[in-house]
Amino acid sequence: MNTTHLMLLLIVTSFVLMGTGFNFRERNWGVALLALGIMSMLSTLLYKLQITFG
Repeated sequence: MNTTHLMLLLIVTSFVLMGTGFNFRERNWGVALLALGIMSMLSTLLYKLQITFG
C-alpha cells in the first residue's frame, strides 16, 4: 500500500467518524466520535508533513 492509498484511507475513515459523531452529537459517545474524527484528520496532515519533510 503506497502513501496515497494510506492517506485516502485515513481521510475517508475520518469523514465517516466525523459524520457519525455529528449525527449523534447529543450523546456523549457521538461527541467522542466527532473528536476522534477530527484528531484522525489532523493525523493525516501530520503524516503528510512527515512524508514531505522527514
